[in-house]
Amino acid sequence: MSLGHLARFTAVTLIFVGACSPQSADRPDAATDTTRGAPTTVTPSPPLTGTYWRLVAVGDREVAVSDTTREPHLTFAADSARVTGSGGCNRMFGNYTLSGDSVSFAGIGSTKLACPAGMDIETAFLPALERVTRWRISGQHLELTDSSGALVARFEGRPGR
Repeated sequence: MSLGHLARFTAVTLIFVGACSPQSADRPDAATDTTRGAPTTVTPSPPLTGTYWRLVAVGDREVAVSDTTREPHLTFAADSARVTGSGGCNRMFGNYTLSGDSVSFAGIGSTKLACPAGMDIETAFLPALERVTRWRISGQHLELTDSSGALVARFEGRPGR
């Protein structure tokens, strides 16, 4: 084989090997985990701030949203200590303080609309924020707990929304 043929064969082989590697081209922020045999894609956890956190549970009660209600959620501002969102009917706002895995909320307020649906979630969710003392992100979920470690609220994160 001539030197020119060898160079072309090497280039084609490298292209083929690169194309067959288990990289996730459609998710550049994903990492590849090969510690358990076959490679799997591992999505990094979203950050606390700047993420749209959709409420999925208040305590041990799952939250289901109908087509006629707003989606209850929180967003922690990255550039200030402000939190905004929705309780399921009304828009909510307030302040938060972080120190390590400790978090507290202050000045939580909301608009005062009366909605035909979603008020039961809101009347459980917004007052529950007063009991929150700790936060933790596990995978795509944010968990807010009280001083005894009991789950107060659980959210699913959607970065960049």
